Amino acid sequence: MIDDHEAESDIPEGARPVLDPVVDIRTTPMLNDDDFKIVLLSLNKSRGTTLTHAAETLRVTWPESKRIAQAAEAAGMDAILSVASWRNTTPSYPTYDRVWESLTFTAGLAAVTERIQLFATVHVPLFHPVMLAKMMATADHIAGGRLALNVVAGWNQDAFDMFGLPEVDHDRRYEHASEWMELLLKIFAVDEPFDFDGEFVHGKGIVSQPKPLQRPRPVIMSAGSSPEGLAFAGRYADVIFAIFSSMEEFPKTLESSRRLAAQHGNEHLKFCGHGYVVCADTEREAQQHFEHLMTEQLDKKAAGAFLDNSAGKLRSVDVVARENIVRRTAAGSWGFPLVGTPDQIADSIATMHAGGMDGMAISFPDYDAGVAAYDEAIRPLLVEAGVRSR
Repeated sequence: MIDDHEAESDIPEGARPVLDPVVDIRTTPMLNDDDFKIVLLSLNKSRGTTLTHAAETLRVTWPESKRIAQAAEAAGMDAILSVASWRNTTPSYPTYDRVWESLTFTAGLAAVTERIQLFATVHVPLFHPVMLAKMMATADHIAGGRLALNVVAGWNQDAFDMFGLPEVDHDRRYEHASEWMELLLKIFAVDEPFDFDGEFVHGKGIVSQPKPLQRPRPVIMSAGSSPEGLAFAGRYADVIFAIFSSMEEFPKTLESSRRLAAQHGNEHLKFCGHGYVVCADTEREAQQHFEHLMTEQLDKKAAGAFLDNSAGKLRSVDVVARENIVRRTAAGSWGFPLVGTPDQIADSIATMHAGGMDGMAISFPDYDAGVAAYDEAIRPLLVEAGVRSR
């Protein structure tokens, strides 16, 4: 390595530092203002968040992904959050196993968009921080400083079985994730090689160049409502996506969650929920469409398996009202069902905003039609109500 006393004139021309542009994470779309944030969820997964046999759902082709991502950007959405999924919830049709890997998908979207922020989701046990740091830096440079990372400690054992990984206790997973994050953040902060010998992750002579464009590191998010999950977010995250029981009850839960995160040093954590949108010109049409998806075309096998895998593993599931549990599972992966006219949906989003949420993930049964409805009919109402500036 370069000696501290080596004169700049002695450094070979080709070895002189590359002056990469620097992006302050506070200027990125998710953190740059007080607008209620809109994040398109699960664009990279077959059927998105809808466990139905209806043909209108996502098919997972690159032309489809590119088209919808560019439409979401044109509609003023703030981010796209791709999920980390490796297979369908239960063995069925190969079409339902189609899913783009999140980090490489994000890099692809970075090359065909200009403004929208791009969240890649990673399961902690599957990515060594040295590998992830390099992949994140690559994607962040492609994106011009728009990459964001969603850190998942992991819970779906059926998927982890494909990697030969044993099941791990919930609290133990967060211990692993915390140590993992400490190493990842050190890689972003340090130029000189260093050793790391933890309980879960290890490495010698660790160095990674280039660094991401974002400083001090890319935007970080996590998800969950358990005390352990909130503590993790309080220490490391800028954004957290959480599950809430109902539109009526979420403000109380949100207030207590903010207090817990603040106890771990984060008073500026952005809390986001999730809305599953079925929009039509009339409430009756929207409800009929929702019933078609969730009654006539419901994938009962997948919905049941997803529910079984979730209950008892995700502690935040406990907040969901049991009478709505199947539909909350199959229509939006626990998101609030926002079914109705543009005015009704905009009112529900305004309620989330008024109740203290900083944003929401949004998904649809038909992403082309859903993004168009948001852009043309819902977004103007949010601007009029002062929820969004554009």
